[in-house]
Amino acid sequence: MAGRVEHPAGGTEVIPKIVCTAHLGESPVPDTFRRWQADWQRHHPEWDISVITLDDRVPIFNHAQWAETFKLPEPAGAASRLNILRYELLAREGGVFVDPDRLPLRPMDELVSAVWAFCSTTQQHGRPHMLSPAVLGAVPCHPALWHCVRDLAHSIATFRGVWDQTVPGFLSRVIRDHGHFRDVVPFHWALFEPSEADAREHGGAYLFNASLQPVEAVA
Repeated sequence: MAGRVEHPAGGTEVIPKIVCTAHLGESPVPDTFRRWQADWQRHHPEWDISVITLDDRVPIFNHAQWAETFKLPEPAGAASRLNILRYELLAREGGVFVDPDRLPLRPMDELVSAVWAFCSTTQQHGRPHMLSPAVLGAVPCHPALWHCVRDLAHSIATFRGVWDQTVPGFLSRVIRDHGHFRDVVPFHWALFEPSEADAREHGGAYLFNASLQPVEAVA
């Protein structure tokens, strides 16, 4: 059937039309998140758009690692919790999880109908095209996401620094070690650009990193 793909674990599945991010600090949700939510809803009127908080998060399997984040100063603690939450939420429910500084340029309907999973990439610390979870989408129960959940505790215990513990270094190792590269990154990495100017110049970009410029309120 057009627009549907075979789930790698068996059966026919599509990525749910859900976009979420999270504010996992103990302070009230900032106004910037409401602007984020409005901008995503404007581009995706038929999708569910949500901001997850500490009060409405799913139960966390990696509970010990989650508990340790509350010993970190903020905003490092909240950022670490976001990294733990995104893998567990997508593994169970699927959908698209994006960092709160990522804003859309066009709807992602076409993208999510054609793949099992996708992610962005980044180039930092002299390592080009590292896989990045800043923009991460998957069908429910995609095996790569469950590998992320399973391997996260070992990664935090073994590596130093958030880069290698839970974000690009971690995700790149998981995909490399478990052989899901073709499922997760079907040559869509160029569709997520580091700035709005780059995204508009690319033409096919879906979203961009708004942290490099002021975020304007959406009416």
